[in-house]
Amino acid sequence: MATRRAFSEESLREILLSLPVKSLLRFKCVCKNWGSLINNPSFTIDHLNLSKKKKPPQHLIYDYGAADDAPTVTLVSNKGIDEQNFQRLGDNITNLLGSIDGVFFLERQIGNAILCTLWNPANREVRHLPSTTISFEYFKCDRHLVFGLDPMTKDYKVVYYTHREEYAAIYSCSRDSWKIFKHNLDVHQNPSMCERNFYNTVDYLNGSYYWLMKNNCRILSFDFGNEVFVEMEGPPRAHEDYNWSANLMLLGDSVGILNFVDGFVHDVWVMIQPGVWNKLLTIHLTVRTKSFYENSFILVTKSSRLVSYNVRTNKTRLFEYRHPGLKSNPEHGGCGVYYYKESLVTIKRQGNSELHFSRCLTKMVNIY
Repeated sequence: MATRRAFSEESLREILLSLPVKSLLRFKCVCKNWGSLINNPSFTIDHLNLSKKKKPPQHLIYDYGAADDAPTVTLVSNKGIDEQNFQRLGDNITNLLGSIDGVFFLERQIGNAILCTLWNPANREVRHLPSTTISFEYFKCDRHLVFGLDPMTKDYKVVYYTHREEYAAIYSCSRDSWKIFKHNLDVHQNPSMCERNFYNTVDYLNGSYYWLMKNNCRILSFDFGNEVFVEMEGPPRAHEDYNWSANLMLLGDSVGILNFVDGFVHDVWVMIQPGVWNKLLTIHLTVRTKSFYENSFILVTKSSRLVSYNVRTNKTRLFEYRHPGLKSNPEHGGCGVYYYKESLVTIKRQGNSELHFSRCLTKMVNIY
């Protein structure tokens, strides 16, 4: 009897692992035993890993300039548009980063303050971060709010720093608090040395966040485990210079650089190990690049449609989605395109207690 029960539980687990998040959330209420299984952290991890391997990716489109009667969030997949009813996140969202394990970080301006929030669209969980004791400067070229995961502890973290200050702040979900620390960067360097991600997507990979340093084409990374900044060499310079139109990108499990050469010609460089680079290919891009995911560029056609181009397979795929806001950058009121995998990852506090709203607003300082 014990063997039969074990086999039955194992079979049930395999069946549940194959189901989408929406179905699992519904089944949690059907049976207490099912709910206990689905709520188990090991089930969450296995479901996420299986989803990454077997289920096709989706792209979450966030419309920064959406009208009151228009959807702010749309999911686009191989099967077309998913008309899921996401909660409206509110106005004045100035920064949306993600997703990491299906979780997004968003920043919202409320009066003269900043509200930072973690959000899982699949299970509708929202976690407001507490305010920090240092003020957030509001100047996009000189300050950075980044989102990542410590892969060893599975701890989601948010980092804030500017180039002109020697102190930075890091929020940890496990601690549920901000920590002020003195970073190891030279604050006397050019304050615009780090390029903020032009596409408003996450340049996070395997426990580190990456920036392109435009003044010397070096790479700066932040290690979420050790909580330190690290610099490394960029690609070797040839006859062409790496200029303002060079952008950092992620290709599979590698950091890359898309560098403008001339006209529609771009070089794609891939870092094969820290500081060691290989030129992957030279391509001609005649349409706007929107974002980078896995081994693909996400491009916008002249008819305001999304298309992906895989640099490894040289294949293109047209998405059944059209929106005029795709031609504009998010910071100008257009649409952001984010790689997205649904997950059961929970970001609630213990006891399901939320901070009082007034304790979540960090003071904003405009230095100009």
